[in-house]
Amino acid sequence: MSVPSTTRDFVGYGEHPPEFRWPGASRVAVSLVINVEDGAERSIARGGPADDLGAHWIKHPVHPTVRNLTLESAFEYGSRAGIWRVLRILRRHNVRATAFCCATALEQNAQIAAALVRDGHEIADHGYNWDTHAGLAPDEERALITASRDSIAGSTGVPPTSWYSRDGLNRGTRDILAAAGFMYESNSFNDDLPHFGTGMGASALPVLPYAGDTNDSGLFTQFPTATAFAGHLCGTLDMMLTDSRSGPSVMNVGLHPRLIGRPAYATALDTFLSHASKNSAWIATRSQIIEAWLLNTRQVPAPARSGDLGTP
Repeated sequence: MSVPSTTRDFVGYGEHPPEFRWPGASRVAVSLVINVEDGAERSIARGGPADDLGAHWIKHPVHPTVRNLTLESAFEYGSRAGIWRVLRILRRHNVRATAFCCATALEQNAQIAAALVRDGHEIADHGYNWDTHAGLAPDEERALITASRDSIAGSTGVPPTSWYSRDGLNRGTRDILAAAGFMYESNSFNDDLPHFGTGMGASALPVLPYAGDTNDSGLFTQFPTATAFAGHLCGTLDMMLTDSRSGPSVMNVGLHPRLIGRPAYATALDTFLSHASKNSAWIATRSQIIEAWLLNTRQVPAPARSGDLGTP
């Protein structure tokens, strides 16, 4: 039977990934990602078709014409209290994260924008609102990416380094991102190391894959307690440190202040960071990881472009 042609890459680095170590001779780089979405979610209050259900432990029916004030308050916890607890924990461990920021969230809370920059966290673009981009026409997507990039730069004083969509890429998205001057993108779940993406646009833009299993969204389902989540994170790191697979790895940890910022769950982050430090993991921003990967593998990044966005 013939195999259909495809632009997908099922091989990657294969059995023998590149041999190098991260700074400090670390075998595992840990990428902490703070998702700054609170206030950018779809909601009737902001003129959306319905309230977004991605913030609450109690399942709510969708009422397209009725605001759910309780659900709105669950998102508000992230920006009012949760983010500050997360930032305090990161400062205590003296580590830097990458903040996937929705432009609207920063527009509504200038204190968060200022604190992220003050503490040295990387600023990345997570869309203007916490909305989907799948199926958008190229011109519409280009306009949204331009608007979010410029708004985030205005709120923080620094240009965002990367872009991450709530629901992934369209065929020409990587070309748009390269033309917009982004350093890399994270819209992939297909490897433990950075690579140059294929199959979704012609631009050779570096890709640092993200992960869903080491994400605090699991506190809704498979991780009923902070102890369970911390055990999962520590176990993931231990496997990467002792894996007989040669070469380095990247471990992603997704954090949402409205979840991990809750007192009952915040201890999981604290426990994991202590474990990572004791085991000499390199906790770095995503841009630092991309820079180290390019240097150690002698990869040549796509040339940076600025100004008007190109046509995909």
